[in-house]
Amino acid sequence: AAEESVNVFYHYTYEGSVDIDSVSDPAMKASILAQINHFGQTPRQLFLKPHVKRRSDCKPPMHILRHYNELVSHEVRKAASPITQIVTFYEKILVAGANNLLKPITYSKYIAWGYPDRSLRFISYDQDRLLSTHENLHGGSQLRCAGVSHDGNILVTGGDDGVVSVWRIGKEGNRGQCRLQLKRSLCAHTAKITCLFVSQPYTLIVSGSEDHTVILWDLSGLVFVKQLPEFPAPVSAVYVNDLTGEIVTAAGVLLAVWSINGECLAVVNTSQLPSDSILSVTSSISSDWLETNWFVTGHLSGAIKIWRMVHFSDEVQASSEANSKIKSPVSGTGAGLGLSMKALEYRLILCKVLKIHKHSVTALHLTSDLKQLLSGDSGGFLLSWTLPDESVRSSFNQRMMANDRTPAS
Repeated sequence: AAEESVNVFYHYTYEGSVDIDSVSDPAMKASILAQINHFGQTPRQLFLKPHVKRRSDCKPPMHILRHYNELVSHEVRKAASPITQIVTFYEKILVAGANNLLKPITYSKYIAWGYPDRSLRFISYDQDRLLSTHENLHGGSQLRCAGVSHDGNILVTGGDDGVVSVWRIGKEGNRGQCRLQLKRSLCAHTAKITCLFVSQPYTLIVSGSEDHTVILWDLSGLVFVKQLPEFPAPVSAVYVNDLTGEIVTAAGVLLAVWSINGECLAVVNTSQLPSDSILSVTSSISSDWLETNWFVTGHLSGAIKIWRMVHFSDEVQASSEANSKIKSPVSGTGAGLGLSMKALEYRLILCKVLKIHKHSVTALHLTSDLKQLLSGDSGGFLLSWTLPDESVRSSFNQRMMANDRTPAS
């Protein structure tokens, strides 16, 4: 059956397919041996029965962003301060406020900064109990942002001095106190650090600054890797997809996606209003066999925008699938980075604008099961975006079909 399907390997690699000792030509004998050594030994047979057929009733997990027209929202809760980080831990939804960062792996404590004494503090999440205080991490400069590795052992801080400092977090005592050991201070920015992201799977630190630059640093060697092209505005958000390694940057209204090597894949102006800056970004992380080319941005106006990155050859089809009522963003967006749009391989297509938040959207989180999009704003409101149940979705689809049949007025 494999031969009939032309599903075979190089014939010399099969056991017993050639008798090396019977080959008299030295050149031919050496060539055959080289082929065998290169390809290895193919087993004669692994399975005695055909593979079990794929079940027709098994469907891949539903990607919530793919069904952007069906999303419904409900308020989860109201926090006392702006929400700047959202984390899902088992069945819990955890949030952090301004100048706060939840610490993995258990998220039982959070990191806080921005105090008058310019200190950084570790605080228990449930009881708000002070665990430890660390002063003069950036000399006399105030801390502006922080990032932490997935294992919770590495802390990265950015300050007004434009320095990115990398610290090892150690335990001290039995009361949950933390000890910080400076590993290295990374200097290249010329203005305040505005955002940080630590990607342990790709051993990468990404830092954004008011100097309109984004710099990539090696997390293992703690050395400079690359500076991305200068942006037209201060960098407001950075994000790394830990599955694909794609780097997402936001500066003003400009959204850009980069490869792990710092090559620009796609860029777009997300708004025709220069004041409607991007404050938060995220993308889907699931299995590598599911779509990961979806991105979500949160804006100063309170809008949430869903984007799909498509290859330029699929752009026409993707554009027609998107909501025709959405006004397209400004074109010619590569100019902001000094890039030619013709040189870019992908395009970012606006699929949906969600307008429920009355305050700036400062945090976004897409759950790993792709069933829920969580958004937080500067007013402390936490919203959950999900798909309706099957019965509601069916009636929704019927209404959508009816709307499609309704002639334009």
